[in-house]
Amino acid sequence: MERARLQSVENFEAIVAFEPREVRRVVALLEAQEIPFDLQADNSALSNPVRAVQLSMGIYPEGPKIVVFVPEADYAAALEAISVMFPVL
Repeated sequence: MERARLQSVENFEAIVAFEPREVRRVVALLEAQEIPFDLQADNSALSNPVRAVQLSMGIYPEGPKIVVFVPEADYAAALEAISVMFPVL
């Protein structure tokens, strides 16, 4: 899987944070549209102090996310393409 390497994230906008299982579909879509992107992991939910309690009670807590960044110039096109896949965005 090829993805764009970014020199700087200053001119990039985050589209949304996806669960890891959804990222493959999003990456394939962005590659098909030839929209450059970068991915960053957001594991902040794993440090939630009540996560262990939620797991022990059988409540599925929020997990890690993958944040997708696209160039500002391609933000509207990327958001439109992703909104077809995820209409509630």
